Amino acid sequence: MARSSFRKGIKRVVSGAIARLWHRPGRTPDEIRAARPHRILIVRPHNQMGDMVCATPCFRAVREAYPEAEIALVCAPINLDVVQYSPHLDRILLFDKRACTRPGPLLAFIRVLRQFEPDLAFVLNSVSYSVTSAALAAVSGAELIVGCDSLPYGFDVSRHAYSLVMPSYPELEGHAVDHNLAPLAAVGIDTQDRSTVLVPAAAERAVAEDIAKDVPGADPLILMHPGAGKIVNLWPTERFAAVAAHFVRAGRRVLVLQGPADAHVMEAFRQEMCGLLPNDLHSAWTELPPVTVGVCAALLERADRFLCNDTGLMHVAGAVGAPTLALFGPTDPASWAPRHHALRPLRHESGELQALDIDQVLQAFLELPGRDPNGV
Repeated sequence: MARSSFRKGIKRVVSGAIARLWHRPGRTPDEIRAARPHRILIVRPHNQMGDMVCATPCFRAVREAYPEAEIALVCAPINLDVVQYSPHLDRILLFDKRACTRPGPLLAFIRVLRQFEPDLAFVLNSVSYSVTSAALAAVSGAELIVGCDSLPYGFDVSRHAYSLVMPSYPELEGHAVDHNLAPLAAVGIDTQDRSTVLVPAAAERAVAEDIAKDVPGADPLILMHPGAGKIVNLWPTERFAAVAAHFVRAGRRVLVLQGPADAHVMEAFRQEMCGLLPNDLHSAWTELPPVTVGVCAALLERADRFLCNDTGLMHVAGAVGAPTLALFGPTDPASWAPRHHALRPLRHESGELQALDIDQVLQAFLELPGRDPNGV
């Protein structure tokens, strides 16, 4: 802990000193909005899928403010699938932070930034501040840089390195989408359409079609994802399996999705399904190995309904409009549940996932509108 605090202290001092060397004259919000940039750089290298999906309306807001500009996003490789085919972005610049701790990859990425030649850069953040993001905007060569106030996070960077400082909101206020947009909206860059966006590629839709064809059973197609990025967000696996088994016994097409970190959950899920189903139904449902986010999105576009925990694929489902029941534990759905009319959060008043029983979840899942007008 002491070593971490010491490193943070050094980082604050060094970043503040460097920011003074990058000092640029201040501009007003009116001057920024009146600018006519040819190229815009947005720096937001999230590592969490849900956070990146919630940030997609920010890209729409920038596109609406500067419809003629070419817009590039600095993105972490893990979230390429989320933004690669965004209608509001023209280019994706992949920034692998771990690789860029070495001089070679770092210098190569800086060359890519410089070659883009942005006129205007936006450094976006939500509940944390990234000195690295500010530095990337600075070395890009952009004449104008707009970013969030660093002082609430303990860094004296923004007042020196930015042309315009947007307000920061270190605590999540309201819905995550609104919280992401709040700094931009404060300087007059906003959008009326706050829906999230994730567009699968045509090839991913073709893969999804082939996968769906091989799922045994009768329509409609039921998708489920028993995993989650955080243990506290996992509804008990045996209960998830009980809901899945209900649909398998009814002869429905059940496809279970998983992420790269869900191996332990899926092992338990398989064992539960074997115990719940007779031998002749053990292969009557399909487990899909980890696939790209784009393929998952394309499958969700086809699904009649989707059952999941509070995790990244919940945000993907909201972005593509899949009828979804999302199970919430300690996280407040008022802040994190996608605001799509077909997505319904379910949370016990205690905030404990263990308090949600099988019948309660099954009934709520059956009450989803579904894509099939005849229901399930």
